[in-house]
Amino acid sequence: MRTILNPAGNRSPMRDLDRRLRIILAAALACWMIADSARADDPEIIDIPLPNGDFSAGLTEWTTTVSPPGAMPAGSVTVVDGAARLGKGGAFLTGISQAFAAPEDLVALRLTIAELPQFGSTGSFIPEALDIHLTGANGFSRVASFRPDASSAVNAAALPPGFNLGSGVTWDGQVVRIAIEDVDPGELLELSATLVGASADTQASVSIDDAVMEVLIKLVPDRLDGCGIFRDRFEISHGVAGIARCAQGQLNDTGISTCVGGNGQGTCPVETLPGQDGDHGRDALERAGQLNKLGKGPAGFDYTKLDIDGEALPPAADAWACVRDNYSGLTWEVKVDDPSNPRHHGHTFTWYQPDAATNGGQTGQADGGLCTGSPCDLEGLVTAVNDSRLCGSTDWRVPTRQELMSLVNAGEASPAISAVYFPLTDGLFWSLTPVAADPSAAWQVDFAAGEVAMADKSAALKVRLVQETK
Repeated sequence: MRTILNPAGNRSPMRDLDRRLRIILAAALACWMIADSARADDPEIIDIPLPNGDFSAGLTEWTTTVSPPGAMPAGSVTVVDGAARLGKGGAFLTGISQAFAAPEDLVALRLTIAELPQFGSTGSFIPEALDIHLTGANGFSRVASFRPDASSAVNAAALPPGFNLGSGVTWDGQVVRIAIEDVDPGELLELSATLVGASADTQASVSIDDAVMEVLIKLVPDRLDGCGIFRDRFEISHGVAGIARCAQGQLNDTGISTCVGGNGQGTCPVETLPGQDGDHGRDALERAGQLNKLGKGPAGFDYTKLDIDGEALPPAADAWACVRDNYSGLTWEVKVDDPSNPRHHGHTFTWYQPDAATNGGQTGQADGGLCTGSPCDLEGLVTAVNDSRLCGSTDWRVPTRQELMSLVNAGEASPAISAVYFPLTDGLFWSLTPVAADPSAAWQVDFAAGEVAMADKSAALKVRLVQETK
């Protein structure tokens, strides 16, 4: 920029104004960068539910205790109106507990007392009480107890009546929050709630619901990428590291969580045979109780069942139309046992792809399989399923070889897939990937053995469609 001088040889007011503007703009830019950086590092607490912490799958994941078991009237732990209800009956102790591995930056546990403790103490030598414990692997309390000689962090007593809380514990309305300090990632903890009292005091009851972990995270800036806006915030909001907002090409582990040798029980690791598949990866983390999942699934697999409209279902649902792979970010078609439906598990299709950009040099054979409800080839099935808006979507397609292989569970055989989520699976399935060295062939996956091989495009094989998770 030219320097403008006035007749006296001084800089002009215009030049000074320009310089001041540049300083202001530079300062504003610096402030914006600092503010954006601070926003990226701002801590936020998110909730990660304990597995089945809302009891939507009954008492799955929880351990129940009634002691003595033959007391009359019987003590009980049941799920009523979506909450776990403890009834002491004539038992001395009735309880529920869950062991879990602490996620990184765990700061508190929280649970809802859906039904406040109901006591009917007769004044016997063991007054009725509700105790809530958080213990470590050594069995000792992991947080401050409500008094020095006690083990529970929360105590609600019949005599004398009242609530007794340890340091860092709050009871707000019906929500109990237990603050936790200095917990290591992966540390084994156990949350338990027990009703205690003399056998003569039979009326005590309480209901517990919505057990969650509070985890401190740092927000990362929203960014626009191949998955769309807010992908990072989506992952954070679900509290599971590595959950894909959309297809990211992440590969599942093999599903092998046992090892050869050792005590003959498949236990890992085996000192004399180190480095086995079962020693490493997501499968090993799941076996150690250190893998957080958005859904459920065997070994390191993380699946969520979806209904015909694409809405998530509980793991125990006995009818579902699709399965979302929470790790790969793909959603898969589930086969049905209905010969009139294009998605019937027994239908076969030939490989047919008119698009020269993806067919490897040959279109394949049209309508050469055995099916009903669509032309019996890849393109025909894709059109029929998209027309039906399966799980609320119209962008179903044939998976690539890599995508299809991500379903293989090598820890199972015949079929080598997580059959609890993908029933009616057997035989050979087409991928969309053509064989580079042979335009007349494409890759297929054998789900009996979990192997990949080539097949002529005129072969009639099965197909499982996929889409990127929305």
